[in-house]
Amino acid sequence: MFRIDWVEKYLSRVRPWHVIAIWGPFMAYLLVQGARDPAVPKVALAGLFLLGILGWTLLEYLLHRFLFHFEPAEHKEWQRDTSFLIHGIHHDYPYDRDRLVMPPTVTAILAAIVWFPVQALFGPHLHRPFFAGLVAGYVIYDLTHYYLHHAVPRTAFGKWLRKYHLVHHFQTPDVRYGITSPLWDFVFRTYPRDRYQGIPESELESGVR
Repeated sequence: MFRIDWVEKYLSRVRPWHVIAIWGPFMAYLLVQGARDPAVPKVALAGLFLLGILGWTLLEYLLHRFLFHFEPAEHKEWQRDTSFLIHGIHHDYPYDRDRLVMPPTVTAILAAIVWFPVQALFGPHLHRPFFAGLVAGYVIYDLTHYYLHHAVPRTAFGKWLRKYHLVHHFQTPDVRYGITSPLWDFVFRTYPRDRYQGIPESELESGVR
């Protein structure tokens, strides 16, 4: 798909196990460091970890809405190319198993950008468990996203969430930005009350409106 070999090999094709193998140990390291820190009570460790997971759901929403779906200027080719590489490729090829999860190189850049504000906000001790929660939320997000595209959910919520995401893909790409949860769509009023969620899943890709 990409003419540059190293982009195709290292920035394009990623599988779910890569996410677990890379970010699982990093999350565990942060939790162990937090647990060994006498300045971090065990209750705070657990609470900040859960708060970090919640924080990821907000970050997930903001990234999806404002970064992944940013509108490039028509006369700026580099913006169009960047937009396609970041997220347009996924909307054009939504069932490509190798391009559903975020490349680790991109994730590492985002993690580095987020790390310093989190450290400044929570201080030298409490930032580790919170950041571990962010990482856990990210892993949950990537695995959930893959699951919604390549599995048949058995639970009522799983079926609803898959339909919710597919409606975003094929009917309303300018709303329904939540992947793991519609929470922030409700908060920021991007959860429309329209008929698309009720149409059969088999009709979603046909452009029925």
